[in-house]
Amino acid sequence: MLSRYLHNLFALPVLLVVCSGCGQGAALNRVLQSAGSNRVELVSVLDHYRSVDPNPDKLRAAEFLIENMPAHYSYAGKEIYQYYDYAAQILADTTLTPEQQRDSLLDITDLNYRDLPNHTIPDAQIIKANLLIDNIDKSYTQWTTCPWASQVTFDEYLEWMLPYKAAELQELDHWRDTLLAHFGQGLKNPIKNDVEYNTTMGVADMIRNDAYNGLHRYGLYTRAGLPLLSAYLLAHQTYGNIPDYALTAVLALRSAGIPAVLDETPVGSRGTAATRWFVIISDRGEQLTSEWDLSTMIGGGFFPYERGPKVYRHTYAINKVRLEYRRKAIYQYPFELGRKDVTSQYFLTSNISIPIDRAERKQLKDKYVYIASAVRDDSNPWQIVDFGRIKNGKACFNNMGREVLYTVMGYDGNALIQITDPFILHKDERIEYVNADTVSSPSLDKWKNNAL
Repeated sequence: MLSRYLHNLFALPVLLVVCSGCGQGAALNRVLQSAGSNRVELVSVLDHYRSVDPNPDKLRAAEFLIENMPAHYSYAGKEIYQYYDYAAQILADTTLTPEQQRDSLLDITDLNYRDLPNHTIPDAQIIKANLLIDNIDKSYTQWTTCPWASQVTFDEYLEWMLPYKAAELQELDHWRDTLLAHFGQGLKNPIKNDVEYNTTMGVADMIRNDAYNGLHRYGLYTRAGLPLLSAYLLAHQTYGNIPDYALTAVLALRSAGIPAVLDETPVGSRGTAATRWFVIISDRGEQLTSEWDLSTMIGGGFFPYERGPKVYRHTYAINKVRLEYRRKAIYQYPFELGRKDVTSQYFLTSNISIPIDRAERKQLKDKYVYIASAVRDDSNPWQIVDFGRIKNGKACFNNMGREVLYTVMGYDGNALIQITDPFILHKDERIEYVNADTVSSPSLDKWKNNAL
């Protein structure tokens, strides 16, 4: 009998106020309605670019931010600021080693703030007009005046430069000013006869190098405490993990007018540190990746031997397919709305259709099904990486990475259950089924990724 794995249901802290079939004006109005008492702040931004600074590009940028704001959320209440104040004191204490700083914050997280990520609020209900206007003005000025951003189209500007945050739960602060002050010293005295002067690659590598050296980090750590998501703390953190420093890289680059985004995998890597990394738009309009965080050169090439099921890009815009899923699925897996599938930019991919036994289909209470990738974790060996639908008796999924061990799951009204035997999607697109009882065998380990 197929094994069953229960995944906890929990509501994402997002107001689903935008319907996929709505026009632009209707979507904007729905967000304004959802903002409650904060509506006045959002309307103030729109009025500012209609009358005070009547710039059609800036107005469209403001509309873009507000229309897609339902995908974005922050910590609710004031407790996070108490934690950040304590963190600032710890990081300023030079008598503590980085390990002691880390452990002190882990201890206080476990004691007072463990439940904080479960208490969130949509950005539309708390963001202030002055922050949005400042963010739009500064990013727009950089896009229109910085030589290293002149190749960026308006649509690219909206995603790669404009957003007021690059990760959920990031503090709504003036991070552009903070990080540019910390890591933008090279821009004040550039070598003007340098071949890289005023180029995207030259400025990006200058910022990356200044940030890497300026952080004085003492190593990479896996930790369970709350991430430090304020600009001040990001600039002073002496420890952290690769996602921390990849986020810092994107924010530091954007603060200098470099178009940058985050890409990530929903599972761990095979044997490298490739879990989250940053991407920039080069002088030639190409998308160039780092290998992972600030410590790696840009454009050196992504790990050529890495394989995985999916790569997702952090986006500000709402993924309309995921929005439809959120509106229609009976079982709600916590997929973020601000993600774009870019797997085919990194790996060979296939669109697959996996036959589902009739008896298994009869158990299902939802039209959506899920594909899970095998990970090296005996306690939870499957990690859901995407959803699909059953068509003509087959579970259909798009853009799946090859050389990966998968299984398909469905919702039976109580939990997610496996509805197929495990299978390997080979490099030549051949599908090979394996016995479910052998999944933990060392012989299959090469088809698995590490757990996050």
